[in-house]
Amino acid sequence: MGHQEYVGHRLIEVAALPARVAYLIAEGSRDGFRAAVRTATHRWGGMTEPIIEVASETDREDVGKLVRNAEVQAVVNVDADACRAAQLADSWRLPLVAIGDMRSENTWGIWEFTSRPESVAFDLGAGVDPCYRADPEGPLWAVAVAGIYDPPKDSTGYAPVVPMQLKVLGPAQSTSATVLLKGMAGFEENWVLYDRLPHELPVAVVVAEPDSLADCVWFWNARAMRRHSHIDMPILLFPQEAAEHWLNFANDIRIAQTRSKVRPLPDVILISRSLQDDELHRAAARAGFVADAGGPGMRWSARHPKVDDRVTYQIDRNFEPDFFHRRWGKTEPNSFHQFAGPSRFDVTLPTVPGRPTAALLRLSGEPFDKLPRKDTVAWMIADKARSNSPLPASWHGDQLQIPVQIPWLDYPRLSLSIPRPQEMVSELLNAATPDNAPSIPGTIGMTVAEQSNISALRDVLVVEALTALKTERTEHFLKELRRLSSGGYPDWLPMDAAKELAQEFGGRQERKFRSATNVLSGWTALDVTPGLETACAQGWVERGLGLDCDQCRLHSFIPLHATSATATCPACSAPALYQRENGKAVEIVYRLNGFIDRAIDNGVLPHLLVVATLKDIDPSTHLLPGVDVCFDGEKSEVDVFGIHEGKVLAGEVKVKAAEFSKGGQIARDVELSKRLGADVHLMAATDNIDDALQSEALELCEAAGLELRVLHEPQLRPGLAEYRAARDRRQKPANTPKPRRGDARASSAPGPQA
Repeated sequence: MGHQEYVGHRLIEVAALPARVAYLIAEGSRDGFRAAVRTATHRWGGMTEPIIEVASETDREDVGKLVRNAEVQAVVNVDADACRAAQLADSWRLPLVAIGDMRSENTWGIWEFTSRPESVAFDLGAGVDPCYRADPEGPLWAVAVAGIYDPPKDSTGYAPVVPMQLKVLGPAQSTSATVLLKGMAGFEENWVLYDRLPHELPVAVVVAEPDSLADCVWFWNARAMRRHSHIDMPILLFPQEAAEHWLNFANDIRIAQTRSKVRPLPDVILISRSLQDDELHRAAARAGFVADAGGPGMRWSARHPKVDDRVTYQIDRNFEPDFFHRRWGKTEPNSFHQFAGPSRFDVTLPTVPGRPTAALLRLSGEPFDKLPRKDTVAWMIADKARSNSPLPASWHGDQLQIPVQIPWLDYPRLSLSIPRPQEMVSELLNAATPDNAPSIPGTIGMTVAEQSNISALRDVLVVEALTALKTERTEHFLKELRRLSSGGYPDWLPMDAAKELAQEFGGRQERKFRSATNVLSGWTALDVTPGLETACAQGWVERGLGLDCDQCRLHSFIPLHATSATATCPACSAPALYQRENGKAVEIVYRLNGFIDRAIDNGVLPHLLVVATLKDIDPSTHLLPGVDVCFDGEKSEVDVFGIHEGKVLAGEVKVKAAEFSKGGQIARDVELSKRLGADVHLMAATDNIDDALQSEALELCEAAGLELRVLHEPQLRPGLAEYRAARDRRQKPANTPKPRRGDARASSAPGPQA
């Protein structure tokens, strides 16, 4: 049995929660509201599922914000216009299902991964404490408060009851005595980012006509969006006449605030879409509230409960619950040993009351930190767990989401496999276009990267030295062909054929060799030698001696290991002399390795320089330095494609930034990155890319929904600008000051003879 490479001990966090939906009802539809509440009541956590009236302005910004912050997984059309519902679901990028199809055998979706409330709440109607549900035909406010519940046909024992007197539903909102509140068992936030302390918020009391749809919808959504952990009575709903039936209402609010040790001013906000101010004042007086003398507006300050025992209130018709960021689900930490490839481990699920029958598992932690948030990668990770989940895994932000039916075959074991970077890149490429293959530069570049440390390319003057030692082949051949053809290619020789000829016959020239003094014009041997020696250490450059033969007139390169005491021409075997430096000592010369020479001729060096730079930034980076792809029969080449910093990156690399200014070049590059499913578009050049080109690329990337990553000389060749400036200072001739009149040296100098 083969041994897998051990990666290390890894920590993950597993959250279990139900799938949740948003309901669309027709404008003014009380029947639609009742149907939505009935469905939500039978779902785990259904009290947090928003209900939206579909009106002409339904797609306004606040509705979209509500849907986003609710973090639902699907949209349910109750009785809204089907076309309008489809438009809204599409704009929110959520699947749409008709309410009648939610349990259909022919329709299956993520909305199914929840449980009935009795599966998570042991005491649903059991024991001495009653659990209330609303009469399906009763007043709308009672439906919104308690929910509509139908016990299972095979139910035995207790079940939620319809109260004999509706007034008991008032206090029931703060004691978890409704079936809607029972359905929240085991469902809570595990992380919340809020701009104010929750216990500093006033109690929001909606006072309404019994069948006011506007008030009931507002209350339902405000309650759904509140914080659900450690909050006492944050949002309540009463009909106009019901406040007086909640005995000690004001005292209960005071007790809740005493527990939290902070009192806001005012204590209570009264809200209504259906009652006038005078009616709200009368309801407040019956409940024992005192009007806040501070006037309109919220004053977020605290006072000790002993200072004033009165419960103050204000009427605020513009009050809206604040949105905040949170993550749902009870969590449980887990750890396992990760190997390169399949890593099987046991998942300990969070302790949830009862026995949920289906849920979503969301996993986060170290193994997923550097993985692209693409469904293709999620499927690869959860491939071993496929038998536990009828639907494929996906990403929910930074969490891996797996819909599961509980219990599964080997519950609670869950087998996951963290794929290797090269496997992910291959699958991501195949998902974008199955018609792909490494380009010639890409194949050569991958070989170079496997055989050496390409990070050495970033050392000062290494790239310059390698480029200067390149034997003129393909490009030189093409230039000559253009010159001989008066600036173009003959009609009978297409460009592709010209390149093929150049690659075949352009390589017949001997590799050139140079001494450190002669490699780079304008640089001394002292400047260039460190870069040449770095290249030698990687096997890219060979050291040797030059040999001049007087007989056959050939200049030959003799590797150092092949030199002998007597110089002999390798071509004609005649005695010869090794090349000397200024006629003195024997001179060391440098020549490219044959494979590197071919790589540079194929333009691989800039690609590898980019790969090396990105890998230095993020060691988990895996990039292909050149891929041929085909879309709809049209062939293209992407210079760089792969994974960097947990995102898919693709883009173009140029030797000269000016090449990006050619008509449509940047637009074509961005479009190709988008079609390849990239998150980040790369724009790179070995010299400096000016601001105008970067601005053009940024505008196109923003329109395409891509991030832009620019790499040019400052990032690709660190220290080169400073090295160049130091050279220029050394080479700058000293300015000899002109002698001034009266200077002693000037007066002693011989002057013109009279």
